[in-house]
Amino acid sequence: MPDHESTGAIPGPKAQELARFYLETLEDLMNPKEYADLRVLTFTLLAAMTEPIGPDDPPSKRHLDINLTPAVHDEWLTIMGILGSGRMDQQIVEVGDGSRTVVDSETADDPEALRTFCAKVRERNRLRQEERDFLNGIEAAST
Repeated sequence: MPDHESTGAIPGPKAQELARFYLETLEDLMNPKEYADLRVLTFTLLAAMTEPIGPDDPPSKRHLDINLTPAVHDEWLTIMGILGSGRMDQQIVEVGDGSRTVVDSETADDPEALRTFCAKVRERNRLRQEERDFLNGIEAAST
């Protein structure tokens, strides 16, 4: 499984249908508020992927009034995996740095591949945290 590198491709109709089907199966299983939040996340992502991104309102800057509970987070990871792969055999795994991610069943069932994948994700997370700390330092120094 790729290390979440975006190809910029919009999920195909099959992936979107699988994600919608998965989302529909959750309606009776999840807390209603959590389900509503998950729908907002899912449909916001799908809409954002079909819209041109402009400088005035990029999708990543839109505020979503949701509560990202662990249940919503895990199901969101699964839906992202379905949209990214067009498959429904996603598994959520602990990365080892306190974060979780989604992998396909082949990666989850291969201990060496899973270790390698998690190491890449941990490194990416470490670099992102360094960047956040650096930018926060600049912001603090400028105020």
